[in-house]
Amino acid sequence: MRNIYSPNVATARELMVDRIAATMDRDPYEFRREFLKNDRLRAVLDAVAEEGGWGRSMPDGTAQGLGVHTEYKGVCAALVEIDCRPRVVDRKIRQAVTGPRVTKAVLAVDVGLVINPRGLEAQMMGGINDAIALILTSSLHLVDGHFVEASWDNYFYTRQWNTPPEMKIIIVDSTADEPGGAGEFGVAAPCGAIACAYARATGEVPTYFPVNHKDPFPFEPYPTVPPIPESPTNGLELTF
Repeated sequence: MRNIYSPNVATARELMVDRIAATMDRDPYEFRREFLKNDRLRAVLDAVAEEGGWGRSMPDGTAQGLGVHTEYKGVCAALVEIDCRPRVVDRKIRQAVTGPRVTKAVLAVDVGLVINPRGLEAQMMGGINDAIALILTSSLHLVDGHFVEASWDNYFYTRQWNTPPEMKIIIVDSTADEPGGAGEFGVAAPCGAIACAYARATGEVPTYFPVNHKDPFPFEPYPTVPPIPESPTNGLELTF
């Protein structure tokens, strides 16, 4: 797992912000913007809202979500769109999981002085795919002291059929004069955005992640005790 605690904290925080906004009958974007602490945070939030078309009309079972995060001397915001309609959730792929799909992801990042813009873009793309895995599909099941998942074939990190067809990374001009970190910075904000989008699309606020963790295993677990091979000879009949 990348970014360790930040995705967990950001996901819980962004879900609560959405719930508070809904209780106060406020738009999630406007509500966040009002309470952000500085112009850098407002700039990345504004960037994803504009580029992602925040508030556009969407079909039932689909929704947008927002997430904001600050860490490593930088700021980041994400807007995602998710499709939780049955025709998407029930896609069938052999020995795989499908489920809800993030169909669009827009991420804006300000990490101060940028040394390698294309490298920064790539890191943020990787963070988005990490976030999709953590919120929707990838987990380990500990049963009787051992993990059921044996390897990458049944640990369901984001696969091609779950990646967004639309993805946009925006590097926001910064007023900072020193570099900030970017290696794992792109995970937390998309995690929060995906969880919020899922809650808005389904009408149910998720409290357990990934959302499919308690589903039946989508694979046949491998044996946990290796078989004992038969001896190639009968030792009682050996002669010396």
